[in-house]
Amino acid sequence: MDKYDFIRYTAERYGVDDSVAETLVDMFADSLHDLLSAGYSVNIDEIGEFKTTPLFPNGLNHRNNIALSRVAKRNMVSFKASKSLMHDVA
Repeated sequence: MDKYDFIRYTAERYGVDDSVAETLVDMFADSLHDLLSAGYSVNIDEIGEFKTTPLFPNGLNHRNNIALSRVAKRNMVSFKASKSLMHDVA
């Protein structure tokens, strides 16, 4: 299912116009992106927790190598499904 299938599903499920559903999906995605980019964790009870963690938690010896220095600062996004979601899916 892609984004637009999800929007159509949401619009039909909740009886709202496609444009309203699209706005809500975009608001959620943009807000999640902004918060994770700023270093926040986001925990949504029914879904789970999104958080950023350093790609290299113990650092990386980059010895003045600019490319390695940039990589050493990178983070990855992780997701841990809630117990509720796992129970309903599994």
